[in-house]
Amino acid sequence: MPLYDTIIKNGIIATAAETYEASIAIKDGKIFSIAPEFNEEDANEVIDAEGGYITPGGIDTHVHVDEPLKLLGVIADSMASASKSSAAGGTTTMICFATQDKEDQSPQGLSNSIKKCVEFSGEDLYCDYALHLILYDVHKDKIEEQMHNLIVEAGCTSVKMFMTYPKLQMKDYDLMTGLYAARKTGITAMMHAENGDMISWMIDALEEQGKTDPYFHAVSRPSLIEGEATNRAIVLSETMDSPLLFVHVSSPEATKAIRKAQTRGLKIFAETCPQYVLLKSDDLKQLHHHDPFEGAKFVCSPPPRPNEQDLEAIWQGISNGTFTVMGSDHCPILYNSEDGKRIAFKNGREGAFKWIPNGCPGVATRMPLLYDYGVMRKRISIQKFVETHCTNPAKVYGMYPQKGSILPGLSDADIVIWYPDGKYDGPKTIKNENLYDACDYTPFENYEINNWPRYTLVKGKTVFKEGKIIEKTCGVGSYVKRKRSTMCTPNDKWVSEWRPSYLS
Repeated sequence: MPLYDTIIKNGIIATAAETYEASIAIKDGKIFSIAPEFNEEDANEVIDAEGGYITPGGIDTHVHVDEPLKLLGVIADSMASASKSSAAGGTTTMICFATQDKEDQSPQGLSNSIKKCVEFSGEDLYCDYALHLILYDVHKDKIEEQMHNLIVEAGCTSVKMFMTYPKLQMKDYDLMTGLYAARKTGITAMMHAENGDMISWMIDALEEQGKTDPYFHAVSRPSLIEGEATNRAIVLSETMDSPLLFVHVSSPEATKAIRKAQTRGLKIFAETCPQYVLLKSDDLKQLHHHDPFEGAKFVCSPPPRPNEQDLEAIWQGISNGTFTVMGSDHCPILYNSEDGKRIAFKNGREGAFKWIPNGCPGVATRMPLLYDYGVMRKRISIQKFVETHCTNPAKVYGMYPQKGSILPGLSDADIVIWYPDGKYDGPKTIKNENLYDACDYTPFENYEINNWPRYTLVKGKTVFKEGKIIEKTCGVGSYVKRKRSTMCTPNDKWVSEWRPSYLS
């Protein structure tokens, strides 16, 4: 009987710290051993990396799929279809979202929301997934027990809160309550930081002027408004001594505020996305199309920013460590559907940007875009790529070293093998038809691409090979229960004499 299930040879292993030439032996879904070489007769299968990089499987920290409460509207991807697209782009673990059921105020209310989402998601999966909880209804006398049970009963260790969107926006009092409970229980708190009241005012003002094309979505949410909310959330975080992770950061002002807080030693973390280093607000104008509504394909929040300097600020933040993780904010809203982007034409709304559902697909393109436009074009190192796409996500969200690493005896055999430079022979531009998701467009259509995952392995099984999903691997993925973060821990420093009662 062979000693190993699979051997990967002739590759360059890339971690968050180093690169080195070695071979990998896989057994029972785990990294079994790393050595200069193995006897090929000792394995059922041998994969020749031909000098390409071998990285841990990607972890996409921000993925929206269809879920029971459908608070974000009709989303095209199920967990199953998103997992297929994810694997095609080198992501082996998605962290998706379940929405709090505010009608369930029992001690198990939050954990019940996760359990329902897991049951709803099914088992026809091509990669693993975990869940964040969208938290928007906080009761001071209940939230601590609910968060404790969320961890113990559901293996969910992160909650997302909002400073914008009328249905989800929380006032500062409730945000502080959420942060207080998160600190006590060890939950990682995430924040969508845009000033919702300022945005509402801007939307009304633009409507009064008749400026309702999709482009004005970006005008209504200027970079400064994200910066203001980020500053305010940092103050809330510091007051509560509660670590905080900002999601989908797009603004130079927000990036600067986060960097300043980190320099002061605050436990502030941040995520950004490919759209904030590659797209611009002018994409919402769709200057080359006769139909201005085409810009709806690029409507997301925060929006892409106007200038090269804005994009450069985000690139710099990735390079210098301001951004801890890279997510996609995959939110596949169909363009050609009355339940998707075109819902903005229902009930006489005439396509006004205010009614366009926010969100763009991106789970398949996240890793290839940053590998090409980042690593291959010398904007970031391969180590930084692995750090932000694989290792830090696992550490921040309580999955390390099971995920995000290539450590014998400890890590799942979630692996991506890239083409050696110059040997990629797949499509030279991104086409939605190759992405395997359920959406009808990609905002990165026709973007040049010079590499793509050659192999994606999930728990030792090859689920994607040279442009094709291996259909028989359907079912390899499953729900991952997470531990508390090893990075998001309090400083035990306070801004006044006040202390939480549980510390007295």
